[in-house]
Amino acid sequence: MLIVEDEEMAREVLVQALEAMGFDTLAAGNGREALEVLKSNEVDLIVSDIYMPLMNGLDLLRTLRQEGSSVPVILITGFDPTDAYQIAREHGASGILVKPFRLMQLRGAIDDVFAAQTGV
Repeated sequence: MLIVEDEEMAREVLVQALEAMGFDTLAAGNGREALEVLKSNEVDLIVSDIYMPLMNGLDLLRTLRQEGSSVPVILITGFDPTDAYQIAREHGASGILVKPFRLMQLRGAIDDVFAAQTGV
């Protein structure tokens, strides 16, 4: 799993929490860093903030789809959830969480993505 979050503290909390849940995680500070990480690592899920410098989460998602990647992406936003849901759907995101969220909400979104992949 790849965590893409520009706020270092938030990124570290997500990585630690997901590793405590048993997930192997990688981290990047923006979309450009994420693309670099993905060049040498396969991931089964990306959890990405939407609004970041250099390359935001939507541009990351758009780039992945243009390159033919179907890796699921859960987007995170601290802004208007109405706009975020529409944007997420338009760009093929697998889910969206609005900050602040509880870690169990993130776990539920992750479980939903993996269940959808396996048809369970």
